[in-house]
Amino acid sequence: MKRKSVWVILGVVALLLALTYGAASWYFSGLILDAPTQSIAEARAEGDTPADFGLPEPEEIAIDAGEVTLAGWYFDQEPDAGCALLFLHGFRGTRYHVFDWGRLFYERGCDVLAYDHRGHGDSTPAFHTYGFYEKQDAVAALDWLAGRSGLDRSQIGVFGVSYGAATALQMAPLAPGIAFVGADSAYSELDEILGYQARQQFPGLAPLLLPGALAIAELRADFDVQAVAPERTIADAPMPVLLIHSLTDEYTFSTHSEDIYANSDQSRTVLHLTDRGAPHARDISTDYDAYSQLVDDFLAQYAPEFGRAPQ
Repeated sequence: MKRKSVWVILGVVALLLALTYGAASWYFSGLILDAPTQSIAEARAEGDTPADFGLPEPEEIAIDAGEVTLAGWYFDQEPDAGCALLFLHGFRGTRYHVFDWGRLFYERGCDVLAYDHRGHGDSTPAFHTYGFYEKQDAVAALDWLAGRSGLDRSQIGVFGVSYGAATALQMAPLAPGIAFVGADSAYSELDEILGYQARQQFPGLAPLLLPGALAIAELRADFDVQAVAPERTIADAPMPVLLIHSLTDEYTFSTHSEDIYANSDQSRTVLHLTDRGAPHARDISTDYDAYSQLVDDFLAQYAPEFGRAPQ
């Protein structure tokens, strides 16, 4: 009887531990899938306006991407443009991140489209899947941009930053014919960047809870963590690719872009590791002129027909 009581107690303890682990994993899966993001009102309150960057007032647009609607801005050249840029912002941000990159390409005579990722800004609330579903949203935005501007895909480039950079690289195999892809501060694999961030924020718990959190996140959002791997999708990118990463990026180390480059077709891929002291995804605002020169040199070599060279 005493032995039976011990087994009952052990069973109860095991059940409680399993329930505790499951609850904790569920909580951490929520941090992965549904982290708080900046609202458009909060972005607006920071004070930057399109005019501050030489951009006109944009048209507010909505893109039907199937299960989600993407809210965005369209900066239209007058007269009609001969090129266009699709911009993809970073994690937790909004289309307000477009200003520096919008200026760079608007000055080349391009239309510019920027939208809020699903689950960000004014777009449809949704789980964050780090490019797994977002890459399909980007293709829908590309089709919208081509239709609206009247341009061929060969006249459209895609530029992403951080989360947007990883999305652009996952989108690349689905968008043959576009002029180029630019990726600033991309992560190479989702499980790698999540593992690093988890260890930084929860050093004692991360090794124990991350596997359970990832498994539950996959079930909740119906996606595959292992499939979110720009370092693998780059191998199937048929267009020129520009990779930029600050050596002083403290959030996503520059080794991520090095790994992506290692798996690319290096005959049409350029990697710039910059050393201007810029933090994560801030290279362009640290030294706009130097950053602009990197982009201009890349376009001159790999997409010479893309827009007009800046004056």
